[in-house]
Amino acid sequence: MPFDAFLLGQLAHEWNIRWKDMEINSAWADKSRVIMQGWSPQNRKTVRLLIAFTPGFARIHETQHRYDLPKATHPLFSRFLPFTIDRVFTSSFDRILWLAVRWSDDWGQVSTGYLVIELTGHVSNMVILDRDHTILESLHHFQDKNRKRLIRPGTPYRLPEPLPHPCQTHQTRDLSPQVRKLLPHDESWPLESLCRQYESASLSFFTLHRDDLTDIWVFPLIGFAVEPTNQPDAVLDEIFWAKEIDRLRTNLQDQLISRWRDRVRHLRARLVESRVMAQENGEAWKEEGDLWLAYQYHFKDNKETEVPTFSDPSRTIVLNLPEAKTPTEMAQDCYRQYKRIKNRVAAGKRLMEILENELNHAEHSLNEAEEPRSIDYYRSQLKRLAPAEGAKGQNNLPFRRFVSQGGFEIFVGRNREENQELTMRRARPDDLWFHVKQTSGSHVVLRTGKRQANLEDLLDAAHLAAFYSAAKHSSTVAVDYTKRKFVRKRPHAEAAQVLYEREKTLYVTPNQERLRRLGATHDKLLE
Repeated sequence: MPFDAFLLGQLAHEWNIRWKDMEINSAWADKSRVIMQGWSPQNRKTVRLLIAFTPGFARIHETQHRYDLPKATHPLFSRFLPFTIDRVFTSSFDRILWLAVRWSDDWGQVSTGYLVIELTGHVSNMVILDRDHTILESLHHFQDKNRKRLIRPGTPYRLPEPLPHPCQTHQTRDLSPQVRKLLPHDESWPLESLCRQYESASLSFFTLHRDDLTDIWVFPLIGFAVEPTNQPDAVLDEIFWAKEIDRLRTNLQDQLISRWRDRVRHLRARLVESRVMAQENGEAWKEEGDLWLAYQYHFKDNKETEVPTFSDPSRTIVLNLPEAKTPTEMAQDCYRQYKRIKNRVAAGKRLMEILENELNHAEHSLNEAEEPRSIDYYRSQLKRLAPAEGAKGQNNLPFRRFVSQGGFEIFVGRNREENQELTMRRARPDDLWFHVKQTSGSHVVLRTGKRQANLEDLLDAAHLAAFYSAAKHSSTVAVDYTKRKFVRKRPHAEAAQVLYEREKTLYVTPNQERLRRLGATHDKLLE
């Protein structure tokens, strides 16, 4: 869209007539737009002026469209409303529009100054000056990299560095990039004719049509169907409104596609993991347990023996008895490993069915999102995919999350880095910190803050600390707990290695029903 210095300069001539003596009585703004509303005595109607600062869409014109802006008057204008426009002009070859304005202060004294609208790309701004060009207020305060230009109240106003003027350099490369995109590639474009009309103030407005592209400029362009227009504001309003709607639709579609692509990628990875789980075979562990029981009498005098297997008597296996272990204990370890694998296989098969259904749904939804749809469709889908209120912050946490019987959140680290992050950065000073005594395991935080947790809440956190530790299969597990403020990092140690004091100890036996209620077992996770 060639909203450049040529177009703005020509529009300023029009607005200097139409906006003279127009009183601006309301103004609203957000980060990218300002809308000013006032009464025009020339047209005898209410006029709404839109100033947009979004890069690629920066412009100013009258508008008939409603934009979603804050209802309260922007603080920038609170001292100056209402104000009256006396004159509209441009002072240099750039997208900078000057409005000579006047307003009354709190004592009824009339003040005069300027409202300067800078549509200069990433540093677009709106500045209010007094009659001596001293800055009274601005939409954005900043200082450029070279510290040559400071925009702060009380400082003298300086214009940005001027752009090269193509009518002085006689080079088409000094036209705006938006115009150059529309020019033919040869050098036959009549820049001299444009400059003669510009210098004689005889430029007009032309609507340009080509295929699905519609633009407006001050000079006919080769390759476009050209139509003169005397309503440039209405044309600008419709062109940019259509572009804004199209950009909004594209942004929402990209967000939805990104959500579903991430979901498909995640489900495919989970499906691969569940297939691996479903294909595990634990029969070798069961057979080894049987062998430990069948040949336990061989270990009265020996610590190692070679015995034939039950499934294939021609194959032998070496049984090596560790120190402080009995053959019965070794058999129990083998049976536990067999049971663990058997449970993983069952869970993997159930997960496969669930994940396959979810993956089919996600792939179908992704295909639908890639097709052109209405803005309302994309908004409704994104709203449906958005996390529930109150869970937004927690979804970004990397830790395992549970809820105790009393409603307190419990966080469990998955690895050394998460333990470090959870304990040293995320936990609050009065939260309760849990860890198994003298054994490796996850850091567990019960988010109590200033509230008092009861015994069941403490037992829930202690069971999770025991379950996610190396002592999970012990009959009784000692779990220390203390307030987070009494935990500190061990000097010169690796991440997540800590020292703590003022601790108390709970002795728990991991209870499957409690863990299932908390959501730490496969059955609960599948639900």
